[in-house]
Amino acid sequence: MILKNTIILSSLISISPFAFAQTDSCSTLADLQSKSNESSFVGFGAAATQKEADQNAQVDLARNIRQKVTASSTVNENNTDTSLNATSKSVVSEILVGAKVLKRCTNSDSFSAVVTLDKAMFISTLSEKLSTNLKKAVNFKKSIESSKSEDITAKLIDDAKKFLSDYQESSESDLELCKIYKGCKDLKIDTAFHDLAEQVAKDGDKDQYILITANDDVANGLRGELITLLEAEKLKIMDGTVSDKSQDITRKVIATCKVKAGTKIPGTEDRVIETRCIVEAYIGKQKKFRKVYSCKAVGDNEYSNEDAVNSCSGRLQQE
Repeated sequence: MILKNTIILSSLISISPFAFAQTDSCSTLADLQSKSNESSFVGFGAAATQKEADQNAQVDLARNIRQKVTASSTVNENNTDTSLNATSKSVVSEILVGAKVLKRCTNSDSFSAVVTLDKAMFISTLSEKLSTNLKKAVNFKKSIESSKSEDITAKLIDDAKKFLSDYQESSESDLELCKIYKGCKDLKIDTAFHDLAEQVAKDGDKDQYILITANDDVANGLRGELITLLEAEKLKIMDGTVSDKSQDITRKVIATCKVKAGTKIPGTEDRVIETRCIVEAYIGKQKKFRKVYSCKAVGDNEYSNEDAVNSCSGRLQQE
């Protein structure tokens, strides 16, 4: 049976792995490994629960590697094997996936654990991952620059933004750490991440649409409502009102709203009033989609466009 427990690693937390006074077999093993095993990094942790002990051992391991790490890991364990699987925003912390729980100990009033990570594997994997990320940063920039399709450009920019969010901030410290351990000799961060970030900033608005409501009083009045509905569909709408002179705008959403009064409700002077907004998106001359939003209200013969805006605010629904 596989048991799963989620643990959070953070070397930013100041924890003494020997806060528990007892000398158990895990602390003895950790001390022995630290002194005699030059091929591995070692981490020891003790706490009131096994989960916290595992966490503290991971934090101690990260501290011993001298890298600030924030990662979310899952411990999968069964009777014969224990491993640590991690997802993280740092290349270094990703490599902690290779850490192994060497031993767990149960004491009279606490739990403890010892984790190890092979140094050669750590340095080799770190160098490989950093090299791959540098090449990816360069290739992202080239692909964005050479893209001939706005749809492809928008997808590339979204992917590049996530990539930069994951790795840009930690890239220099990861490389410095790698060189401390005599790895990554031929690697240089140079300006790869910076250049990609500038390219993304330059072309970042190319995946956005401009909403055009022109001289349509109802569409203008419901503009905020329409933007909210479109953004709920994962569309990026640029702020700002645009005039009807839209022929030079490549990516645009044109909204037009009509108010229509139905027949009289029997026995009254009121009518069912329907407000209907047609929204069409274009890239160049190519129509990308058409959506219709509407709402109904009851009104008399003096029902105005302003009344339509007031009655439909918060009530528009897609047909």
